[in-house]
Parts: sequence; C-alpha cells; structure tokens
Amino acid sequence: MDISVVLPIYNERENLVPLIDEIAEVLGPTGKTFEIIAVDDGSKDDSPSILRRLSAERPYVKALLFRSNAGQSAAFDAGFQAASGALVVTMDADRQNDPRDIPAMIAKLDEGYDMVTGWRKNRRDGLLLRKVPSRIANALIRKVTGAKIHDLGCSLKVYRKQLTDEMRLWGEMHRFISVLAEGLGGRVGEVVVNHRPRVAGKSKYGLMRTVKVMLDMTTIWFMRRYQTKPIYVFGGLGLLMLAIAAVISVFVGYEKLAYHIWVHRNPLFLIAVTSALMGVQSIGTGILAELIVRTHFESQRKSAYGIGARVGFAADPRRS
Repeated sequence: MDISVVLPIYNERENLVPLIDEIAEVLGPTGKTFEIIAVDDGSKDDSPSILRRLSAERPYVKALLFRSNAGQSAAFDAGFQAASGALVVTMDADRQNDPRDIPAMIAKLDEGYDMVTGWRKNRRDGLLLRKVPSRIANALIRKVTGAKIHDLGCSLKVYRKQLTDEMRLWGEMHRFISVLAEGLGGRVGEVVVNHRPRVAGKSKYGLMRTVKVMLDMTTIWFMRRYQTKPIYVFGGLGLLMLAIAAVISVFVGYEKLAYHIWVHRNPLFLIAVTSALMGVQSIGTGILAELIVRTHFESQRKSAYGIGARVGFAADPRRS
C-alpha cells in the first residue's frame, strides 16, 4: 500500500460520501495504491451505518467504529496503528481541508522531510471563536516549545509510516503532533493549503479547547525537555526550596541572637521548616520519576532516541 488516509469522524453524515469521493478522485489518477481509514469516534448520527455501506461498496474504504466518543487524538492513534501505507495522510472530515493539496504535500515530503503539515494561511472560519483563539494558542505553543510551524492546529498532514509507528497520542495531543514529531527527531515541513468554509454539519470546537491547549502545552513542554531527566525539574526545585530554607534559618538565628526573638515566636521558622520539607519531598519525587522513566524504557525495550536510517551495516543474520 502506498498511501493511507486517516479520517477522524464525529457526526459528519452529510460530509462522508462527498469527501471520500473527492479523495478517490484526487488519489486515483496518481497511480498509487491507497486506502481510506475512517475512524468513527462514537457518532450519534448515522455516520457508522454510512461507513458500513461505503466499506461494502468500495474496497479502498475501511472503517474503525469506536463504541463511545474517545476524542480526536484517539481516532488518529487508532488510524495510525491500522494504516498499512508507506505514507499516512490525516485530514478532518468536515470537508474544510482540500484533498487536492495532498499531491503537493507528498512532493514536499520527497525533499527529505519526515512529515509535512498544512498551513491554513487564508483560514475560512469565524474570527472571534476560531481564528483569534487559534492564533493566540499557536503563538504560545511556538514560544514555549520552540516549534517553527505556523499552523499547529491544521489536521491536513502527510507522514512517513516510520514516524507514525513511533508516535503515540493520548488526551488532546493531536494539536501537538508537529511538536511530537520534532521531539522524535523528525524533520517537519510546511505547505500553504486551501482552507474551505464548512458547507454541512456543525463545528465541534469551542472556546473551552483553549483551556485544554494550555494544559496540554505544559505537558508537552515537560515531555519534550525533561522526559528522560525528570530529576532536573524536581531536583532543581527541591534544591531551591532547601536553599530558601537555609537562608531563612540563618536569618531566624540572627534575629534570635541580635534581637532575642525566640524561635517559637517567629513565623519565619515555620516557613523555613515547610520549605525544607518541600525540598526533600521534591527531590524524592525526582528520584522516583527517574526510576519510573528507566522502568518504562527498559521494560518496553524502548530507547530515548530515534534512528532515521542505518547505512553501511551488514544485514542482521537473525533476520536472514
């Protein structure tokens, strides 16, 4: 299989047939074999029955039907694991992403990138509820993570299968796929894509997603910088708290000797004790986190790095 197209779906009954027809019209003439993996995320309308019918009528359509709503990240992850194509394409099912952009993105991928993401430079959405929150979130994410991508929320992306095999999504992490890809050592490119107004169905996004983005951004910042060295965060915080406790203790001792202020009458002494306890607990948490990280990598035989290619090595005799 050359190309796998992953479509997360939630209540998109009006868009399914036109979108799948459009994808087939774009990919068919390329001469590449393709499959469309539609992942229904617990739709309440008749999207699942439409997918069953399409899968029976068209051999290139495959469907994964969730029992309940699990979120777009879970849908992407399920699609990644089910994909068999050398290249994996993701896009929204609301028909705002234009399938005609896929060939150009694949061509960009051939320039040496592991992933190419779309940039909705002329976004066709509402200003206050969609554009403004998106711009603010993109700016904050770029500032915190150091990502160079303009549009981190665009679902239209093309990946090499090796990258999606290493990627695991949870929570609402689909918004940070580009950042996760860079964290895995992948080269990420960007292409300006056509963004179309929604013609059917209802938007599933609201202002509440901005709060989720802020919380997930904190997780991404930690995972990207300190996933394999959590002691640097917790240990550093612990040493800081111990240093504060030491400074306050010295000052408390000075007040006792100079001004005869007894310790039990000085609230600063309680602050010093509390800071010392917090410092010890933080360092202990860092040590436990280090043990958990090592157990995680060793038990699953994972490494903290990714190898993009092996050049000049003889074939593994165990595989011959």
